[in-house]
Amino acid sequence: MSQMSTRLPPGLILCAATAGAVLAMAGCGKPSPPPEGPAPTSLAKADPLIEAVQPEPKVVRVIARYSQPDIAGDSIRAAARVARQIARAVQAGARDLPPGAEVITLDLYGVDVDKFGKRTPGRFFESDFHVEDLKAVDLKAKGPAGVLNAGFDLRIDHPGIDPINAWCMRYPHAGGEYCNMAGD
Repeated sequence: MSQMSTRLPPGLILCAATAGAVLAMAGCGKPSPPPEGPAPTSLAKADPLIEAVQPEPKVVRVIARYSQPDIAGDSIRAAARVARQIARAVQAGARDLPPGAEVITLDLYGVDVDKFGKRTPGRFFESDFHVEDLKAVDLKAKGPAGVLNAGFDLRIDHPGIDPINAWCMRYPHAGGEYCNMAGD
């Protein structure tokens, strides 16, 4: 068998290289987020972390629990998801939102771990959101943590200090307003 040398003209080599680069770049795009599915129809069923919804005059308290010890702000990241799902439920006309409700308070409970490894359940924070702000928030324009920035008040309990600080250091671009409230 004879071996034949195949030489391509320089213009064809450039064309093949350009096509390869275009194909390689097409696969490098930012992945689209997974679809969120249908909007929740009630606050109580908005997210699996929600344990209870307590309607009071003009205020609805939503209690969520993150059951694992926090690692680098993961509980706050989960709280952002809960807040987003609450906003989706409000925008979809949540059936368990009383007609006169003006404020939704999100209470996040988690597991505090001290320097000796002792685990203690406790409340991390409570954050208040105007119902009208949740109705108006553009969920497509805001990232996953964008709803936390729509809050108007944040009260941090001692177990929540480290998780919030860790999250704000890890995701400063996502939680700008929320982290400013935490610093006040």
